[in-house]
Amino acid sequence: MALDPANYIDELSITDPTATDLVSQGDDQIRAVKRAVKQSFPSVDIAVNAIHTSATEPAVSVAEGLVWIDTSAGAGNHVAKIYDGSSFIVLPFSVETAQTVDINGGTIDGTVIGGATPAAVSGTTLDGSTSLVLATGATVTGIDNATVDTGSATLLATQGAIKTYVDAQVTAQDLDITTDSGSIDIDLDSESLTVSGGASLDTSATGTTVTVNVTDAGVTNAKLANMAANTVKVRNANSSGVPSDVALATTEILIGDGTGFTAAALSGDATMTNAGAVTVAKLQGYDVSTTAPTNDYVLKYSTGTSKWEPAAFAYPDKLTTKGDLLAYNSVSSETRFAISGASNGDVLTVDSTATNGFDWAAVTGTTINTNADNRVITGSGTANTLNGESGLTYNGSVLTVTGNLLPEADGTRDLGASGTTWANVYSADLHLDNTSHMGNDVDGSVGSWTIQEGSDDLFLLNRKNGKKYKFTLQEV
Repeated sequence: MALDPANYIDELSITDPTATDLVSQGDDQIRAVKRAVKQSFPSVDIAVNAIHTSATEPAVSVAEGLVWIDTSAGAGNHVAKIYDGSSFIVLPFSVETAQTVDINGGTIDGTVIGGATPAAVSGTTLDGSTSLVLATGATVTGIDNATVDTGSATLLATQGAIKTYVDAQVTAQDLDITTDSGSIDIDLDSESLTVSGGASLDTSATGTTVTVNVTDAGVTNAKLANMAANTVKVRNANSSGVPSDVALATTEILIGDGTGFTAAALSGDATMTNAGAVTVAKLQGYDVSTTAPTNDYVLKYSTGTSKWEPAAFAYPDKLTTKGDLLAYNSVSSETRFAISGASNGDVLTVDSTATNGFDWAAVTGTTINTNADNRVITGSGTANTLNGESGLTYNGSVLTVTGNLLPEADGTRDLGASGTTWANVYSADLHLDNTSHMGNDVDGSVGSWTIQEGSDDLFLLNRKNGKKYKFTLQEV
């Protein structure tokens, strides 16, 4: 074999090894390739990203740090981008035009900063470690720390200059205030204005805001003091927000109708005293008797006296014993159905021959035929009986069936489910048949097969064509 003597990837021959080279020399060739790769990529202990150049964004094996030269905008507009782990971001340099970024060398884009022809510098912040020097003749030529009263158009004022100027102006000013009962003046340089609350007034100050509030008591008392005696202040629906006063006379109440309020006394069937006691003297315009009623009396109208009068109730309580029921029949209408005729365990049963259409009856038919331990109970819908099935038993952990276990329809029920599978299935021959419903998922055909066991082999029988097969088994 002609072994590659390459030390780097570029020195590897694409024609070696040849088809006639000995296989036994393959390990030498592999070592040569590994040597070239390791020497071409020394000290690499993680995945290496190549530079991807295309008009479309890389979509396969994209890892953080991958560099992409985006050529989609055409020649002269190629853009360098790098993947930050979630998307490609644009790098701040051109990959087609020679650029110079040399801050330490005193230049930006090849233009000298601070030389005879300085370049314009644009940015959001210009930070000088000790001072900021502006050339004479610039728009802003310097800093003014005097009194800023010279009116210079090219000097900046410092805090000290501004404070000196403001202090001089404030010292010479005062605030004049005139009220309905006097006037004051406040020296703005040495005095402060105090806003005090009076009766029913509260004041507060927060930040640069002074708030004056009229208290609820002040508003209420001021308004009540100007109201007439025995009046109520209301706002009618059509008042446009302006309240009005409603006078109330003795025994009158305030009545609202949805649009306004009216003062009126109770009238008609009821009256009220000025103490608030209400008396119902009539019902529907007919007088109510003043006779006091007794127990179980009701109010009954008498055409003889033309009054509502107390009268004995014609239908007194019929239930007297715990458990009694109120029944209705065609003989005596509502009547008492006594509990005394029943025994413990009796149930209420419909009985068309009974006076009330139902009666107490003992529960019968509780015997279970052919019952024994662990037998499953089944019911007979026609005979109304219960039977213990000798061929179907359950002891709390094992269900034993004497006979066949069949689904109620062909090809519609599952044995187990996804997430609730049987641990092991113990079976003799295994019959597989999908001829009565859908075909398989591979070619859509249906078939009927039986897997049988031999002493050393497993056999597969095709029940449709009679052919027999043997599984090829490999011992492990």
